[in-house]
Amino acid sequence: MPFVIDEFFFWLILVGFLARMVDGALGMAYGFISTTAILLMGIPPALASANVHAAEVFTTAASGTSHAIARKVDWNVFRRLALFGSAGP
Repeated sequence: MPFVIDEFFFWLILVGFLARMVDGALGMAYGFISTTAILLMGIPPALASANVHAAEVFTTAASGTSHAIARKVDWNVFRRLALFGSAGP
C-alpha cells in the first residue's frame, strides 16, 4: 500500500508556517495562532495542544542552535538559568 499524505497535513504545515512567521516577527503568538487554527479545523483540544507543543520543541531547539552557532549566547547566564528553566512549571 503506497504512503498517501492527506490534504489535512498540508493545512497543518501552512498553519505552522504562518504562525512561525508571526512569532518570528513579534517574538510571540505561535501557540495562540496555531492552537486556534487547529481547533477551528475540528481537532480536539488535547490533540491540538500536543501538536503545538511537539512542534515548539523542534522549532525552539532550532532557534537555540542558531543562536549558539552565531555566538549570541551568554553561557554564564545560561548555566545559571538552565536548571530552573528546564524544571519549569
